[in-house]
Amino acid sequence: MSRIVITGNPGVGKRTLSNMLSKRLGFKTINLNEFVIKNKLVFTDKALGVYDIYIKKATVMLRKDLKRYDDVIITGHLAPYLLVPSQVDLVVVLRRSPKYLLQTFQERNYTIMKIRENITSEILGITLYDSIKKFGKQKIIEFDTTTTSSKEIIKRLIEALSDESKRRIGDIDWMSTLKHHQELLKLVSY
Repeated sequence: MSRIVITGNPGVGKRTLSNMLSKRLGFKTINLNEFVIKNKLVFTDKALGVYDIYIKKATVMLRKDLKRYDDVIITGHLAPYLLVPSQVDLVVVLRRSPKYLLQTFQERNYTIMKIRENITSEILGITLYDSIKKFGKQKIIEFDTTTTSSKEIIKRLIEALSDESKRRIGDIDWMSTLKHHQELLKLVSY
């Protein structure tokens, strides 16, 4: 039985990598965003003007759903909040240069608030931090999708499934990016 989580901020390539890996391994894929929407586990936080998730209900429903599958890829930024360590074997945290994420978010017509929140999260490594806190360092491998091809990521993460020494984290640091990209600095220092 293998359960692989692919997580990261929007725009880092989670869906692309999940689809490629699913085809390669023949695993079932569960997209957490689709899961919470399909199961009506989303509500609007009127005070903040954003969507939120019924975390406890989603966790229980997801636990039941996962019992149906031995080999599964679970994808989405919600993974550290909806899963427990015993439900996963490997957590893949995808990262991408904030400079390229900004371009992607603008193409997707994200609001300035959503852009700011996601760029700041990527620079600070919030998803990596939350994943380490939830699943522990030994289950995590981190990739920079700005410079590493999907094929290379898949090759390395398949190796990391059986060889924990292949798992690496903490090599990606976007803080120096801010020095060279004033538009990012302005965006996150509002």
